[in-house]
Amino acid sequence: MLPFSVLGQQQRLPLGQFSRDSIQLGELVEYTLVYRHPAAEEVVLPAEKYNFSPFELVRKSFHPTVTMGGISTDSAIYTLRTFETNAAQQLSLPVFILREQDTVHVFAATREVHVKQLVSNLAEPLQVKAITDLALVEERFNWPVVLLWVIASITFLTLVWLIFGQSIRRKYKLYRLRKDHLYYASRFNSHKDRFEKSGAPVSIEKAVTLWKNYLTKMERKAINSFTTKEIVEFYDNDEEVNTALRICDKAIYGNLQSESEGETNLALSMLRRFAKARYKTHRELISNARTR
Repeated sequence: MLPFSVLGQQQRLPLGQFSRDSIQLGELVEYTLVYRHPAAEEVVLPAEKYNFSPFELVRKSFHPTVTMGGISTDSAIYTLRTFETNAAQQLSLPVFILREQDTVHVFAATREVHVKQLVSNLAEPLQVKAITDLALVEERFNWPVVLLWVIASITFLTLVWLIFGQSIRRKYKLYRLRKDHLYYASRFNSHKDRFEKSGAPVSIEKAVTLWKNYLTKMERKAINSFTTKEIVEFYDNDEEVNTALRICDKAIYGNLQSESEGETNLALSMLRRFAKARYKTHRELISNARTR
């Protein structure tokens, strides 16, 4: 009975087998590992981190444990490939048996697969030709990167415009309004000063024309084509505009400025003051606007 007792105590070995006897370099081959053991025994099969040398693991698939009559069967299929040139490649995979604080490695019998040799005759020695000259490579424009930057820029600008567009438009209008007013005021004062020094009616005419053109742009109405009466009516019969324009008309067309230069200077000052008041009104309208 002693030999049978020793035989029962011997460790069962896993079974490993290749799906084919021969393969080519880089060709996929399956290796099946099967281990039958008592159901109470904890067993782990090799995973991805295991060293399958001389093979490389491509993928693996485990089958659920099957238990019948107190005996469990664990199995896995490993898809492998090799790039080694040896004519015969061998592999023996283990199973890991967990026993309390110890782990037992039990290896399957070594299996062998043959690698087909595609090159039969090799000339010796090999003739190698060295080319050390740099090859000119045509420079290519990186359109995908440029397109990506364009799309990103357009998206960014669109978001900025949607969020800050109203504020940007308002500030730009205020900037243009102030710039136009400073330009007008500088030229108008120049014509007024020239009239005070020379008394020439042409200076009055240029000052009034500049005033009308400035209001035309600011009001977006053809004020420079209006008559004096139409301008007064447009500004709701403003007394100051009416008085100033009539004095200027009399000085320009009646050549009476020499008799009342002080009155004409006062009229020009009135026009300048009115234009400044209209500038302030438009500035407040733009600043307080929320939707235009």
